[in-house]
Amino acid sequence: MRNLSYPGRSNVLAQNGMVATSNPLSSIEAIKILQKGGNAVDASIAASAVQAVVNPSATGVGGDCFAIISQNGKEPVAVNGSGISPKKANLDYFVDNKINKIGLTSPHSVTIPGAVHAWCSMHQKYGSLDLEVILKGAENYARNGFPVHEVEALAWKEKEMRLKNNKNSSKLFLKNNKSYKFGEVFKNVPLANTLKLISKKNIKGFYESEITLDMVNSLQKLGGLHTEEDFQNQNTIFSSTISNLYKNYNIHQCPLNGPGIIVLLMMALNEKLNTSQFSETSFERYHLQAEITKVCYEIKETKLGDPNFNNVNIEDILNDQFLNKLCLKIDKNNVYNSKKAYVTSNPETVYLTVVDKDLNAVSFINSICHGFGSCITSNNTGILFQNRGVNFRLEKDHPNVIAGNKRPLHTIIPGLVTNNKNETILSYGVMGGQYQPIGQSHVLQNIIDYNLSIQEALDLPRAFALNGELKVEKSLNVEIKKELKKIGHNVITVDNAIGGGQCIKIDRKEGILIGGSDPRKDGMAIGY
Repeated sequence: MRNLSYPGRSNVLAQNGMVATSNPLSSIEAIKILQKGGNAVDASIAASAVQAVVNPSATGVGGDCFAIISQNGKEPVAVNGSGISPKKANLDYFVDNKINKIGLTSPHSVTIPGAVHAWCSMHQKYGSLDLEVILKGAENYARNGFPVHEVEALAWKEKEMRLKNNKNSSKLFLKNNKSYKFGEVFKNVPLANTLKLISKKNIKGFYESEITLDMVNSLQKLGGLHTEEDFQNQNTIFSSTISNLYKNYNIHQCPLNGPGIIVLLMMALNEKLNTSQFSETSFERYHLQAEITKVCYEIKETKLGDPNFNNVNIEDILNDQFLNKLCLKIDKNNVYNSKKAYVTSNPETVYLTVVDKDLNAVSFINSICHGFGSCITSNNTGILFQNRGVNFRLEKDHPNVIAGNKRPLHTIIPGLVTNNKNETILSYGVMGGQYQPIGQSHVLQNIIDYNLSIQEALDLPRAFALNGELKVEKSLNVEIKKELKKIGHNVITVDNAIGGGQCIKIDRKEGILIGGSDPRKDGMAIGY
């Protein structure tokens, strides 16, 4: 149990259904859907749609999503709702036009939005309520407005200058040329109309309609290579999850082009190195986490990409011989310096999870990449475009090199854990761009190895080794920071938090759901 002498949150308990998201309005909407008789898929789509409205800095209908759907008693299913690049966006184009980097606010950073296609595809395959009912809450918040929450207001302020550089974004997302502040009411009526059309016309409402034409015209006007054909070529991939055992728990991830394989690799290294012998708040634990991150990110950034363009054998990465080779790079008393682990960008996202009365679970993550994505808004639809294309490489023969209708190596990853009876026991995820794989590893160890409660596991101080720096939160013990510096880490204490997260545990013995929501975000877990 948490120390009641310090500020903190209690775990949330329920028996009939539970939701955990990074915004209270999203959580409440999902609970409403469950109470109307909707299932976990219905509620997760409703929650994601609301967050697409109330968290425009981190997600939106102009972005991507991934999900893991666990129907009680069946094998989990991975859902890939990531978008493709325009067909004309090949490396030759960038070389010929002397473009050596895809800018954060460039139209070339905009990949085709995949989230709406995935929402509709998930609904067609697993939904029970009408799509109009599911999207109505999001439409209402867009049309009638909502108060901006604290963390969202901070993110809005940080991207104020970028929003000013696009006429449509400035007009829609700024008030008197300033970002919306905590407590101010924001409306996006054009987006409400977009959501209404999607609810009536489904996939065609977004990918083969006047909305499509408006998006294409908006991007082409800025020099984008996007066509209506590109939008029509977008599809959602349903597949088996990839998984690996960790101490009798089966950890499930989505296959590539998401980096879920890196979570499995990290957990395998944790087991190999027996990192759980050190306490959860020890110097050794944070040091070894950093070292594991660096060697695993070398693999992520040099070997992984869209499997339709690059063949990667998961078994080769998780086999004993390869794990032993990676372990040789990790020293309890030294720091490993890696230039190959350099990442192109470190974006943001939202994560949510839902478990319904039948113990169906959905682990769901939705993003527009960086804060306010590309900061490009379409002319008439209220859609803010993601900038996921910045994750591509402009390097010949790189597995993640840009190519036409290719998916970039992603950052967003939902997680799920099953027991030895193939029953789902954890539906969880961690936010924070490139932090997500090590963030998931951190939270999983907190629960499995250190027996922390769900909320405690999310609360524990975090550190993240990225591009030559070891970023740490202010809450991390000062003595640990000193030890990390002493051994050679370039320790940087961040002003804000590292990532976020949500988790629901299914306690089948007691017949209860236990939920937690990260205090680093605006959200909440709620059940009934």
